[in-house]
Amino acid sequence: MNNPSQVAESKVSKTIRFIGTFFKKPLLAAFMLGMTSGFPLTLILGVMTVWLSKYGISKTTIGLFTLATLPYSLKVLWAPILDKLSFGRWARAFGPRRLWLLIIVTAMAASILYLSTLNPADNLIAMGQMAVAIGFLSASLDIIIDAYRIEITEERDLAHSAGMYTWGYRLSNLIAGAGVFTIAAYSTWGLAIALLPLLALPGVITVFWVGEPSIKEGVFLSEERKSYGNNFWFKIYEAVILPFKEFILRRNWHWILLFIVLVKFGDVMAAIMTGPFLVELEYTLLEMAFANKAVGAIAAAAGGAAGIGVYWWLGTYKALLVSVIFMMVTNLGFVWLSIIGHDTTALAITIGLENFATGIGGTVMVAYFASLCNLSFTATQYALLSTLSSLARGFFGGFSGKIADSMDWTQFFLVSTALALPGLVVLMILWKKNIGHEPALQKNHG
Repeated sequence: MNNPSQVAESKVSKTIRFIGTFFKKPLLAAFMLGMTSGFPLTLILGVMTVWLSKYGISKTTIGLFTLATLPYSLKVLWAPILDKLSFGRWARAFGPRRLWLLIIVTAMAASILYLSTLNPADNLIAMGQMAVAIGFLSASLDIIIDAYRIEITEERDLAHSAGMYTWGYRLSNLIAGAGVFTIAAYSTWGLAIALLPLLALPGVITVFWVGEPSIKEGVFLSEERKSYGNNFWFKIYEAVILPFKEFILRRNWHWILLFIVLVKFGDVMAAIMTGPFLVELEYTLLEMAFANKAVGAIAAAAGGAAGIGVYWWLGTYKALLVSVIFMMVTNLGFVWLSIIGHDTTALAITIGLENFATGIGGTVMVAYFASLCNLSFTATQYALLSTLSSLARGFFGGFSGKIADSMDWTQFFLVSTALALPGLVVLMILWKKNIGHEPALQKNHG
């Protein structure tokens, strides 16, 4: 039997390592990269919608502007180019990841600065074009940042990296939203928008501080290169085919993809219809703002921190199980709300718990996705996994309203809770078969 003092010492030692990990250079880098990644989506979905509304643009037209986020769901299509295309001596001088980041950030800053000179009343089409350009560049930036963050991080620190990245991302969201509105209130919309590219600086500084990732070529890629030769056609094959070939050669790979597609169905379905539900219960805008922006934001940040601890202490499968069950159970808060009606305290509790669960789940899932990537194809494989994860949002975006119209709110949220069960079943299959954690998939930094 273990000596109690040794067990206590082991727990203390692990706790010290857990806290100390936050101060590693790659983890601080993840926070700063999150800041650079977070603000463009807020610009498109938050800032621009308000800006257009202030100029009397119709809701239908404003809704069309959200299509500028479509590249986030399609980024896997051009991820192979960003993953493997380099620029000769420029890539050798800066490193391919850093060079791509500089190119994309520069193009995005130029697009935002041009956007800041436009007037919604006179330049609506040009604004739409800039929104699409920013959406494409932002999705491309995410491809590079996700790959860079994973490649500089040790596998045991992936949860810390996911949590730190999420904190930086949320802080950037807050600054981009509240900051722009405050400056616009006291000055002009043009100035407020023009200052946004400053939020890209933390990521640019980070990649020069940390340096280009050094990755040892994996066995799979090395053997493929020997078989086909290192010619021009192999480079295309390496970029476009091998990331997917490597993944589908894994044992029971289809269970991994099925889990990723199914796991958020219930949570996303509930989230999409939360707004209409609260309006129907006659909550005021101030009550919803307090619940979502104050209570919800704090709870989400706390959940992100808790997710790091859950992944660190419990390991992959137990952490996934805890997060999936918690996200499923917190949906029942909306069932409770639908029964008791308008109650601001109940609303704060429900939104707080739901955001806390989402924070845990977000951190755990990001860490899990990262653990599944082969470092020879990081950008493409992570883009594939994140794209599949967004399928639930795309699918239920069109059908959740119709489902809600066909039943009352209590039934709707019970259905959304039950929709988490298929993902839970697939998770248990993954756990039982130990899928995704075979020794052959371990990654080595060079």
